[in-house]
Amino acid sequence: MEDDERRVWELAVGLGLPDATGSGALDGEGIHPIALLLEESAHRIRGVNRIPCFTAFGPVVELDEFALRAWEEFHDPARVPVECRLSVYVTDTELDELVRTVVDDLGLDHEGNSTTVDRKVTVGLRPISLELHENRFYQHLVHQYENRSDAT
Repeated sequence: MEDDERRVWELAVGLGLPDATGSGALDGEGIHPIALLLEESAHRIRGVNRIPCFTAFGPVVELDEFALRAWEEFHDPARVPVECRLSVYVTDTELDELVRTVVDDLGLDHEGNSTTVDRKVTVGLRPISLELHENRFYQHLVHQYENRSDAT
């Protein structure tokens, strides 16, 4: 892949089980502080709104889907780990910079301990294929990039 080719990626910070109350609760109001941190990390790479991105907070989708199917009526969302997600439309170079920035912003060590979150977290990258129909939602990141006021 050429360095200037853009792709959609999702960076996920796994936080463990949801908090009972506050910003880490599933019914919490506002944007989760770690989601805000991820967005700020993206803005630090090339400037505010230069890298198309959006954040989300909720259950780890694949774990929640499994639990729902496996235990149906006994499914309890409070028993499913949560994560903050940052979706971006970036080049490889920008993604490498973003990963390093997130590591710094989270105060993350090699074992996954985060001084910012004050606990162990998991961090992962998911490539998002725009070819798949179920991922058409992410196309808005491409449009956001193409419609920037500084686009040439």
